[in-house]
Amino acid sequence: MIIGIFGCGAIGTEICRGLSEAEIDGTLFFADRHIKRAIKLAKESKLPAKFGSLHDLVNAADLVVECASPQAAHDIALQVLQRGKSLMLLSAGVFVDSEFMREVYETARQNNCIVYIPSGAIGCIDAVKAASVGDIRSITLTTIKPPSGFTNAPYVVDHEVDLSTKGLIFKGTAKEAILGFPENVNVSATLSLAGVGFERTIVRIIVDPTVTKNIHELEVEGDIGRFYARFENMPTENQKTSKLAAYSATAMIIQILSSVQVGT
Repeated sequence: MIIGIFGCGAIGTEICRGLSEAEIDGTLFFADRHIKRAIKLAKESKLPAKFGSLHDLVNAADLVVECASPQAAHDIALQVLQRGKSLMLLSAGVFVDSEFMREVYETARQNNCIVYIPSGAIGCIDAVKAASVGDIRSITLTTIKPPSGFTNAPYVVDHEVDLSTKGLIFKGTAKEAILGFPENVNVSATLSLAGVGFERTIVRIIVDPTVTKNIHELEVEGDIGRFYARFENMPTENQKTSKLAAYSATAMIIQILSSVQVGT
């Protein structure tokens, strides 16, 4: 299998390392708007590797992995699926646009493709999916990051938010959170897709200059009872993203290649 990785930043690098260590039976194909990044990862890969343009990647790959940005996900999703290629999206926040989500799902169905969305920076997505078979009354995600994790977020810029002291800087729906923090709370999108949707998933965002990890606290209540989980994630080289998000995508790729499927 040829796995195309579009986006050769911090997460793309972690996926390359993880797949190389797993010694999967496949070839990696790298593309990035900065071609030097793609060349660098191709050289670092312990697996057979190629690099080229996005056009080259889509033509060559059996599975395209987007790990670049919400805008990149929006730009490439339909063209990948229309070519009959399956797609893994890490920028799940792109689905806050319900019309675009419907178009992506329908294009995948028409072309007999699969859209994969990894769990990302939190676990318990299996539990949320299972709980959604019954009634979920509430889902709340609290995200705590250092100031560097929120730098240049549209909500922070527009509201001139002070990031120098600890405090709650946002509370609202997942839809509102993703629009205000498109590169910071992508996990809320995955949670929304697995559970009760973007409008009913509540997100709280806290800045804390004393923390060095990206922390996510999840609380779910419904027919299944109640569960609570806390994840203290080490960031990648990019402080806005967590290693677990990259490892989650890597694990999903390995699972796709496996004859045994574990989890819901």
